[in-house]
Amino acid sequence: LVEAWSGYIPKYGDPPFQAQGGVGAGNGTALTNGNNGVQTNNTTNGGTNGTGAVQLVDDEEEDRPKTPDARPEDDDPSAAAARRNQTTAVILCGVIGALFDLEQEKSGTKDTSQCALGVGMTRLTAKALMYLVLVPANTTLPLHTPLRRAAIDLIGRGFTLWEPHLEVSKVLLGLLDMSSEAAMWVPSQKYGLPLTPVADCCRTARHALAAIARARPGVFITSVAKEIARYNTLATNAQTLNVSLQMHVLTRSKAEVLHVVEQLIATDSALSEMRDLLTDVVDIVLHCVDHNHLKQRPLSEVFPPVQTFNQVSHCTATRRIAVGTKGGSMVMYELRASRVQNIPAHGAPVTALAFNPDGKNLVTYSANENKLSFWQTSTGMFGLGQAVTRCTKSYNTTPVPLVVKWNPLRSPRLVWVSNKTVTLLLPDGTETRFNC
Repeated sequence: LVEAWSGYIPKYGDPPFQAQGGVGAGNGTALTNGNNGVQTNNTTNGGTNGTGAVQLVDDEEEDRPKTPDARPEDDDPSAAAARRNQTTAVILCGVIGALFDLEQEKSGTKDTSQCALGVGMTRLTAKALMYLVLVPANTTLPLHTPLRRAAIDLIGRGFTLWEPHLEVSKVLLGLLDMSSEAAMWVPSQKYGLPLTPVADCCRTARHALAAIARARPGVFITSVAKEIARYNTLATNAQTLNVSLQMHVLTRSKAEVLHVVEQLIATDSALSEMRDLLTDVVDIVLHCVDHNHLKQRPLSEVFPPVQTFNQVSHCTATRRIAVGTKGGSMVMYELRASRVQNIPAHGAPVTALAFNPDGKNLVTYSANENKLSFWQTSTGMFGLGQAVTRCTKSYNTTPVPLVVKWNPLRSPRLVWVSNKTVTLLLPDGTETRFNC
């Protein structure tokens, strides 16, 4: 079956996706195969040398009179047949790869002879699916069509198979763009209302996004964090560049990103990766939540899932958030001044940290290093100037049993009983008090 349809798979060069700047609304971009015996032109951004999606051209088409709303397949049945063959081949190979080859990969089978799609076909299918997901709406491929929804679904189902051949950040942003209005379009299942094409596309994009995040939590977190860093850089220079970010995808999809992050935190298999990338997770959360809420309420109330991590502490009095990292450092977010500091704290991963009630002292603990440290944070007069965080005292602690280290769901906690005294709570019930 794969051999019979492999000849119809469109062949895309690198980069795999480029917007067709020279394609108007009346002659949309078409999926074509460069070796089906049909003459083709490579048209990318209005040029003729680019490597992008190829557009079907027929010798007799130029001599035929066309109306402004006419499409190529209206005049040339062979072009429509070729397009149908190509889309059928893409979806067919996508289904085979996402359902059959992916199961082979999950079962640990390394024999390539057992895989229906080879490396080359997997690459071409992945690029064609990505093209179908990201290509701008046109007369040939409108925005909310069964073909586009099928491609979105297959991208999500077989992401681990397609990932090496995709531009992950573009795919994630495209899915976020489509799912950002899901709350508006997708009806509640309570009333059993029918799905419109727009709502079905939003729902499919949301499910694909969740499937990608579950399959590759680290890839999702790092990719979104990088895009948010680019967004923040653009926001800093927005006035100079004269750009508005109100309609940016990362502005409109904040609720959807938080929803996916909340699902990942609730998934036990993704929790260890989330701990390793905790700084990126906090960057994403701080981008999505309303900072006005953080002036009066701690982060644990604004976004409750963050309570899962004992390495995150927020002081509303000083408007600082401290995050312990896997590398042993401590990242300090100054919300009032919009600054971030990276402070070396331990020689092993930070297991827990906590601000005292007035926010002037901070305690950090590393179970692998068997060390607990107190930190004092001070600023200049009237809260101006760079905050200075220095270690004031350190204690050696008793080693934690290996069973505790192996179970990340039960990690030690730090609880302040007064402004000067903190209690270290171990999962086995042991409590030890320390004074700063």
